[in-house]
Amino acid sequence: MRRHHQQHAQTNLTQSRVRLVFLSICIGFLIVFGRLFFWQIVMSSELKLTADNQYLRSFIETGSRGQILAADGAALVTNQEVYRLFAQPKVISEDPQQIAHTLVPILLKENKTYQTASTSAEKLDLETTLTEELITKLSNQESSWTSLVTQISESTKNEIANQHFAGIGFDAYEVRAYPEASMAAHLTGFVGKDEAGSDVGYFGIEGALEQELKARFQEKSILADAHGNQLNTADNANQMSLNGRDVTTTIRRDIQHLAETALIRGMEKYAAKAGEVVILDPANGDLLALAVEPKFNQQSFFDYPPSTYANPSLTSVYEPGSTFKLLTVASGIDTGVISPDTVCSRCSGPRIFGKYTIRTWNDVYHPNITMTEALAKSDNTAMIFAAEQIGAENFRQYVQNFGIGEALHIDLQGDLATPFPDKWGPVELATISFGQGISTTSLQLVRAVATIANDGQMMRPRIVKAVSNSAGEWVESPPIFERQVISKHTADQVSEMMVAAAEHGEAQWIASKSHRIAGKTGTSQIATGGSYDEEKTIASFIGFAPINEPKFVMLVKLVEPKSSPWAAETAAPLWYQIAHDLFLMMNIPPDSPTADVNPQF
Repeated sequence: MRRHHQQHAQTNLTQSRVRLVFLSICIGFLIVFGRLFFWQIVMSSELKLTADNQYLRSFIETGSRGQILAADGAALVTNQEVYRLFAQPKVISEDPQQIAHTLVPILLKENKTYQTASTSAEKLDLETTLTEELITKLSNQESSWTSLVTQISESTKNEIANQHFAGIGFDAYEVRAYPEASMAAHLTGFVGKDEAGSDVGYFGIEGALEQELKARFQEKSILADAHGNQLNTADNANQMSLNGRDVTTTIRRDIQHLAETALIRGMEKYAAKAGEVVILDPANGDLLALAVEPKFNQQSFFDYPPSTYANPSLTSVYEPGSTFKLLTVASGIDTGVISPDTVCSRCSGPRIFGKYTIRTWNDVYHPNITMTEALAKSDNTAMIFAAEQIGAENFRQYVQNFGIGEALHIDLQGDLATPFPDKWGPVELATISFGQGISTTSLQLVRAVATIANDGQMMRPRIVKAVSNSAGEWVESPPIFERQVISKHTADQVSEMMVAAAEHGEAQWIASKSHRIAGKTGTSQIATGGSYDEEKTIASFIGFAPINEPKFVMLVKLVEPKSSPWAAETAAPLWYQIAHDLFLMMNIPPDSPTADVNPQF
């Protein structure tokens, strides 16, 4: 019995132990299940959000802004990839101060302000400020992502990446780049920011063709590791549709470079305050070059005064002076009231209109001077005579037909109509005839004279030659004929009168020995406060060549030259210097009867 009782007790003990083990296992399962339920069900949303904050990043994917190309396809404006340095403070494992002290010396290598600082104290202040900023951002454990520094180069990015800091990463993006430096700045314009901080084009082509050039964007999410490196492969299927359109311009790089370098030399030589060189193909309206001084650098436009941004050839009006006489004689010949040989019967002295007395520029008078001689001698009284023969209403209509006051309809921001005289009484008619009392822009005047060069046909000035479409194909922008302003016969006669003016006028001393040039000087006083400054002038020379089938029309304008106020001594010699190189660049052979194969201008 005792043995049986012991066996029974042993069995009960075993069963109790089994029950205890089973109960323990069940309790363990319940605990594990409870924890799993807690983490996977109760805390699921919060944990997912935490993981997403650490490894899933949403960002705006942006395409590339369209390029601006020269006529030969070389880039005037393109894009360069740079990087944004960012941090994810929640996954940073190292001491923020140590990270900051490691990053700062690397970042300062390409910090422009630091590198150009003139004193050690300035450099120390910049270093201290940057270090403190980085420490503050890196230490903010409430932030899941923060930008540290923008626009760092690939070499700097690689140097930082080699430090292998967890939570430090890079975002690539593009900025505007200029392979030809600041060439054609007033034509290209620049890219700045709008009020929302987005890229937007200002001035020139960038401003005028913002809708074509601008990149599109879309929101996108990626998985990244603790170092910020992307884990999943980017989808480039829509990249083409995000890119802006490329633009091919009519600008010839060689001619643009020539115009810019010559203008700088000319301004230095003649001590001018400002200057312009505009070169246009009269046959199709193509703008081959446009140089302006002072100018700005598109890459660092913010370092220049805003007054330099606008293109003065397009937006600044001035009284053209004697270059306007070309339009006066063209209007008179086309109406049939004068011819190149018409004799002026009212050129023996000053012209008097009530209280106003109008004289020639040198107060010298030539009775019975012909219109051809008058253009060469730039005789104001002869121009008044011609305008009176034309009549105020007819003359006004011709001036408007020549495009004075009219917008150019060119793809440059700032192209607008300019003021046009309302009153055309006897005094106004007289002064307008020789280019005073009427305002124009450089490009308007070039368009008008190009009309004379092009058999009287006005072509719309063109800066954009072609634009790429969404498929990457080029869509041409054909030349546009505006209107027939004067007859071919009139244009031919005026062209020969311009040749006589170039060879026998005030600038005859610098006339080409190799090529026949159709040209005219212009020296105008600067209007200020309702009167004219006696000492400040705008000196200009406009002309074209060759006479038969001209390849270029060029205007050279110098504002307030101090070496001499006269165009014949400043703008004209600069014009011929540029023309000499243009003849070679454009393969224009000598056509003068006394041509010298090695002319000296």
